[in-house]
Amino acid sequence: MENNNNKNTYITIGVVALVIVVLAVLWMRNGAEPAEENNEATGETQGATTGEKRFSGTISAVDTACFADGVCSVTVDGKKVILVQGGLALDSGAAVGKLLGVDSIGDLEGKMGAFANVYAKETPDGGYTLYGNSEYYVEVAKVSDK
Repeated sequence: MENNNNKNTYITIGVVALVIVVLAVLWMRNGAEPAEENNEATGETQGATTGEKRFSGTISAVDTACFADGVCSVTVDGKKVILVQGGLALDSGAAVGKLLGVDSIGDLEGKMGAFANVYAKETPDGGYTLYGNSEYYVEVAKVSDK
């Protein structure tokens, strides 16, 4: 009889430990999302999702190579942001952000020196892209959003 009691005790302890582990995992998964980090030295804000950044600055370069199946990009505050990548059609279903404040990519060439706000994903090469989230944007503006 005592052997059964020991067996029941071990089973009960095992079940309780398993429940605690499951609850801990669920609690960690449903925990609060990380807050945005603001780096005042660079003016960058990192979003809750890793690699998402917000920054502002002056437009210093525009590349319209996507018109010939290349990459269209704009450089803001020294950071290259990919707007459209040749071979990745905008109607392919891929989530892509928006260009705001101008009618088209070609209009950016007339906005050299203009101020822009950016919300984009950082790429492994240290650049940025509007691909991956329809909420990303490059906004040509006269006033910063800071």
